[in-house]
Amino acid sequence: MAALILLAMITTAGCGGGGSKRAENEAGSNNANSDGASVKIEYFQMKSEAVNVVNELIAKFEQANPGIKVEQNNVPNPENVWTMRVSTNDAPAVFTHYPHNPIFQKMAKEGRVVDLTNDPLMNNVQPAIADLSKIDGKNYMVPIGFATLGMYYNKDIFESQSLQIPTTYAELIETAEKLQAAGITPFYFHDKDFNGIRQEVVYKMGQTIPNVESFLDDVMNGKAHITDNPEFKPFAEKLLTLRQYGQKDNMGTGYDDALRDFANGKTAMWFTGIWAIKEIKESNPDLNFAMFPLPTENAADLKTQVSVDTAIGIPTNGKNQEEARKFIEFMSAKENVETYLGTAGYPSGIKDVESGLPEISSLTQLISDGKVYPTIERLWPPGINADVGKATQEMFLNKDVDQYLKTLDTIFYNKFNQ
Repeated sequence: MAALILLAMITTAGCGGGGSKRAENEAGSNNANSDGASVKIEYFQMKSEAVNVVNELIAKFEQANPGIKVEQNNVPNPENVWTMRVSTNDAPAVFTHYPHNPIFQKMAKEGRVVDLTNDPLMNNVQPAIADLSKIDGKNYMVPIGFATLGMYYNKDIFESQSLQIPTTYAELIETAEKLQAAGITPFYFHDKDFNGIRQEVVYKMGQTIPNVESFLDDVMNGKAHITDNPEFKPFAEKLLTLRQYGQKDNMGTGYDDALRDFANGKTAMWFTGIWAIKEIKESNPDLNFAMFPLPTENAADLKTQVSVDTAIGIPTNGKNQEEARKFIEFMSAKENVETYLGTAGYPSGIKDVESGLPEISSLTQLISDGKVYPTIERLWPPGINADVGKATQEMFLNKDVDQYLKTLDTIFYNKFNQ
């Protein structure tokens, strides 16, 4: 925690204008004056791609609530900055975060975030999503939208090669071989970014390794080793095998490069989250694409990972909580959620909201059918997810699966007792 706070303080020092905005907030955000002066609250939200639509919603809120001014704050490395500010009693009045985030969970358990369990603010939340958002049986955030990941594919390339959407891992490899034989790059990987690798690893662990959460819990409690589980080696081998069908410079390709090249038709498939849809369309409005769930060994076992992507909460000792609650009530209202999610097409955590773009219809169908699982990293101590991404990146370089499993064991073993 000390290291994270120090990092956040360094980050904050480099965030242009962030400190001055907070100073302005604090100068004008005390209770409304008797002369009718407005109350100012800070909305600290973590998604840079949502800044414009949030500004639109803030303008609408302020028009309906002339006594309240809302200032949006979006900074680089927002999770670190949020941690530092909450730890130093400088918490923003309203904020977004991720209920599966280990540091957020720690802060919530310490009582730094308002417990919203059975609060009226949760009344419009879909019950299944509310359950998915719980921390030790309690809700600390109002979930607005949630995300999943999948395989983007170029529909025109598939049609030109008479390819069907693969429904099993064997069919996925067969599709890749046909594309490669036709001189088309089957997959693009952004393996320069260990965070992107981490997302793929976490998704596939939860999807394909039976009872992986309870097993990893045993490993982190010092009761088992990664190498005790025979499912981990084929899991790792499949990660490595897919790279045989990727671009030549997968280790030198970052997320932005992969997005641009997929949008420009340089590859048939690319695995990442639904958050890329908006940027792909902006990069190439004419691209004919969609997503399909990452296939499993058997089609009957198909399911997709779901995590809350936007959720709003209040700090326990935050300023102007009455106004903050009013803003959350506004942001979680049906029509405003539809506006917010409309730009990216995320599925909604709020009841009766029309959301989800046609490009992700196969994924939203899985979600509607209840074929979902939560991200398994929500149970990991801070730092493990980054270590897993870096270890997998190293395996892609040295091709040594056995060493990779030993490294994973070093990362996880007895972690809860250290």
